[in-house]
Amino acid sequence: MVTRYQKRQEKVQKNQVKTRWFDEDGKIIIQRKQDVQLILDANKEQHNNGYKPNTFGRHVGRIPFVVLEQWLKESGKTRITDPEFQEYIKKKLMGGDFTKLLVHGY
Repeated sequence: MVTRYQKRQEKVQKNQVKTRWFDEDGKIIIQRKQDVQLILDANKEQHNNGYKPNTFGRHVGRIPFVVLEQWLKESGKTRITDPEFQEYIKKKLMGGDFTKLLVHGY
């Protein structure tokens, strides 16, 4: 019998970022991958079940870590907590290309 803890651990393992290092033509290549389907499914489920704000703030959505890393690189910022990066994220999410990352929206 599979326990709830085992099911949770299985989901955590599927959602982990996997890093692969290899040499290609004398260059070191770092490849980062993450199975984001669980995150997208959770966003969709929460959206379909209705959004209920709580006293701690508003839950906008879930963004896979590999997407945040890519956005950091694109924006030229180095910290997720940088206010300019926060605005960059908001523009990305409101642009329409990343609606599956949103639960309710800004």
